[in-house]
Parts: sequence; structure tokens; C-alpha cells
Amino acid sequence: MFYRDERLALFIDGSNLYAAAKSLGFDIDYKLLREEFKRRGKLLRA
Repeated sequence: MFYRDERLALFIDGSNLYAAAKSLGFDIDYKLLREEFKRRGKLLRA
């Protein structure tokens, strides 16, 4: 759970996340993922 005024930084290892998603058979919408973190807190950098 995040507090609305909590500062967040999102670091994604793109190649490993892509490989894991591909092996599990789904795609990741990175823009939607970023928007979800922005909605849950104060996103400083993504």
C-alpha cells in the first residue's frame, strides 16, 4: 500500500522483465504501469 504523498522511484530492468513476460505469455503495457504508479503516489522518476 502506498500513501498518496509518498515519493516513488520506479526502476525497471527492461530486458529481464520483457523476457519474463514473454516466457509467461503476456505483454506489459509500460505506459499503463507508469500511470498506475503515478496514481498511487508522487512519482519522481520512471
